[in-house]
Amino acid sequence: MIGRNVAARHDIGRSAGVTRVFVRHSTSQTTTTPATNIATNPFPQQRETANPVYKFQTADKKKQKAIREGITLLGIDSAHEHRVPAWTRPAKADGTPIEQLTPAQRFAEFNRIQNTTRGLGSRVERRYRPTDLITNPPKVEDISLELLMASQTHMGHNTSLWNPANSRYIYGVRQGIHIISLETTAAHLRRAARVTEEVAYRGGLILFVGTRKGQMEIVIKAAELAGACHLFTKWTPGSITNRDIILRQKEVKVVDQLDQNLGGFDMYKATMRPLMPDLVVCLNPMENYTLLYECGLKNIPTIGVIDTNADPTWVTYAIPANDDSLRSVGVIAGVLGRAGEAGQKRRMDDANSGKVSWTTRPEITRHMKKEIQAVVRERKMVMGRIQASVEGFTEEEQKILQAGRHEGTEEVGEDEMVDMLQQLTGNEVAKTAEAVTGLAQEKASQFASQLTHEEMEKQTADASAGPDLEAQLGAIESELEAIRKETAGIAQGLALNEKPE
Repeated sequence: MIGRNVAARHDIGRSAGVTRVFVRHSTSQTTTTPATNIATNPFPQQRETANPVYKFQTADKKKQKAIREGITLLGIDSAHEHRVPAWTRPAKADGTPIEQLTPAQRFAEFNRIQNTTRGLGSRVERRYRPTDLITNPPKVEDISLELLMASQTHMGHNTSLWNPANSRYIYGVRQGIHIISLETTAAHLRRAARVTEEVAYRGGLILFVGTRKGQMEIVIKAAELAGACHLFTKWTPGSITNRDIILRQKEVKVVDQLDQNLGGFDMYKATMRPLMPDLVVCLNPMENYTLLYECGLKNIPTIGVIDTNADPTWVTYAIPANDDSLRSVGVIAGVLGRAGEAGQKRRMDDANSGKVSWTTRPEITRHMKKEIQAVVRERKMVMGRIQASVEGFTEEEQKILQAGRHEGTEEVGEDEMVDMLQQLTGNEVAKTAEAVTGLAQEKASQFASQLTHEEMEKQTADASAGPDLEAQLGAIESELEAIRKETAGIAQGLALNEKPE
């Protein structure tokens, strides 16, 4: 019989998913029946196989069935477990129950067990937190090969991207990637940290540069620790070579050894040139070639993180490490920031003890010399007015005044004049005024004695000739009175100008 006819007659074709194998098995079955049954049941085997209904299950249903069976087995296992006495139930060694404990006794037993087992288990001494590299960066003493490897500083670039100048820093190759030697990285990082510390100790200006995404917080924290400047945006070309134009409006401060602002340098700030950094720390040299080139033109030392695809000759102090990992860059920047912090602390300690670890810039030194010379010239002019001639006196009279004041000395130096101003007191000023008054009277007497006998006789003859004698005597007295007033004004001026501060 044809298979499809059998399937159609016994309603097998109505069920979906009937395979040829099933049809083949259903048609190949052969049974031997007695001859008596052939007449009454012409198709005995087909009638027997037509009763069962074949149900085909999908994969989801099979999965659900397996889950139900597993849950059932778990329930059976848990039922068996619960038949055993619970471990919390107080029992003796042989399993016989004992009397129930009170809550207080249970709590005391719990504390005893806890104190007994407190020292068991493992203890994690140090946990890794990503923010620790920013909030609490490592110091130079914390540099270790384990820290560098955990920070992925040894991972380089593909061997096809390497720069042959980095062959001395490469340890080997693994799966087509260059591996940087951690011993070399640690040695170069310690050297760069020492350079940063010494520059900060001598009052140098340090600049931290990191322009890649995610390096902003790292750069800011490192600059804050080292007391330096930071840059996390694109470098403006010409900020060093053409700083007179680009940075001409930037604010500048003049501080002392204790970092306190100093006044009196307004003229210098208005005419000075913008400052240049004394050290540049670049975390991604590949994107800041212009900055490194300008530093090379101005002989500014640089520190850079050099990966296997970078050129180590771009920087002065190279640190071979992975510049693509934020954790690697964070460790390096944190170590350099801590080194700068140590240098600043040393400098402030020496300043508090009276030792200055840095020298003044030549531009400020020249400006200070000019200011001192201007002050000295102004002081000389003031003192010259005090000891110079007074209106109304002739040259001979000025010599007489100078001889009386300085005991025959006609010129007084600057140092002697400053000492004289500091030593004068109120009584000395009064004595000087009395001396000047005496000199004025002496001058009047000398002026009267200079009149010759002939002139006096002539004036006497002229006086006898007319009433003009009284007018001439009045003129002489008025002149003497004017001299006395001028002398009193000189004494008052000396008292005001020479008053000690």
